[in-house]
Order: sequence, then structure tokens, then C-alpha cells
Amino acid sequence: MKKKTVLSFALALALMVTVIGTATSAFAATSAPMEPVTKIATENEDAIWEQIEAVEEKSDAIFQRNAALWEKLDEICNALPDDYDFTDFDEAAFIRSTNALTEAEKETLLADIKELNELDAQMEALYAQLPACDNMPLYEKALEKADPKVLDEIDTLEQEYDRLCEKNADLWDKVDEAYFNLPDDYDFDNYDEAAFIRSLGFLTDAEKDALIADYNRLVELDNQLCKLYDTIWGNTGCENGICPL
Repeated sequence: MKKKTVLSFALALALMVTVIGTATSAFAATSAPMEPVTKIATENEDAIWEQIEAVEEKSDAIFQRNAALWEKLDEICNALPDDYDFTDFDEAAFIRSTNALTEAEKETLLADIKELNELDAQMEALYAQLPACDNMPLYEKALEKADPKVLDEIDTLEQEYDRLCEKNADLWDKVDEAYFNLPDDYDFDNYDEAAFIRSLGFLTDAEKDALIADYNRLVELDNQLCKLYDTIWGNTGCENGICPL
């Protein structure tokens, strides 16, 4: 099963971290007496996250088994005119209507979509059991009580995280593409990001050194942010250098 490390999700994480950065900046100017941390974790939250990860891996496996077909579909969509009306876009209906796919290819993709929709429903049900991140009162209440110095530190680290993610974005795109082209029998259980980067022949030695340095720093930043988030929101579920926030 393909399982990525921090940098494989770096850009997505950066976007999510930016959302939190906006919130922390908004509250940083407000000083309030320190009160006990608002705990947002539930007793079974770890088990729920494990189930979510398992569903995500199943979803990833579906995409990987027909990766070439999904890439072909992406190319078909990218070739659509700029004024194409994507309002209420129905992927299954689009697949059925296109002449750029064979009937066999359509059936394969439609079968994948059916499975993916079922997994999406499972994912939504699991997320519904977690503390409601989009129902913000608990998070906002904790932010209001947070130490402004901690919020400033979070903001500084998040900004550095964003800069690192953006600095070599083009190179990371190439690394991700190489990763997704690895064979299904690759030993992903023992995947090492730095070693994988070193093995890529299309990168110069200088590029490899730069990416590995960025990766190591991003891991450090992620771990620091996890600890700081925990001081505000309790157990956020940070684990192995991956912060779910």
C-alpha cells in the first residue's frame, strides 16, 4: 500500500496550516487569562483516525490500480474549453458521454467511481464522529484563552512552513510524479523520503541536497507545530510528523 510521508502531503498541509494561521493571527492580539486547555479529543478518537487512514488507503489503491486511465480522464477534462460549465458537474455522466474513452474504459472508471463513492460515504461517517472542526466554537474558545506568545510562535512557524513548501514546489511535483509511478510491489512499508530523493536520476546533486534539507526542516516544523497545537487544543492527534490540523 502506498503511504506518503510529510513532504508527499506538504502542499496540502500548507494550505490547511494557512487556515489555522489566519485564525491564530486574528486572536493573537487579544490577551486573556490562562485557563485549562479545552480538550477536543474523544476517548475513541485514535481508533477513528486509524479507520480514516484505512479508508484513505483503500481509496488510494483504487486510483493506483487504474492510474493510467484516471490520468487519461484528467487529460480529457483539461482539454475542455475554458468556458465549459462545470456547475453541478457529474463525473459519471461525463465519462458516459465522452467519445475519448472506449466502452471498456468507461465501465472500468464507472466501477471505480462507485467504489470511491462508497468509501467517501464511509469517510464522511467517520469524520462526523470526530470533534466538529467546522463547527468552530471549541476551537475558537481555546484560541481566545491561548497565550499570545504561543500564537505568535505558531504564526512564525506556519509562515516558514509555507515558504519551504513553495520554494521548490516544481521539484516536489516531479518527486511526487516519480513516487506515483512506482510499481505496486514496491516496499512502501520501508519507504524513506530522503533515500528515494537520492535515487532520482533526473535531479542534480544540488537539487537533491536542497529537497532533503527542506524535508528535514519541514519535519522539524511539523513536530514543533503539533506540540504547540496540543497546548491549545489538547490532543490533536499529531503522530509521526503528520499533524491532522
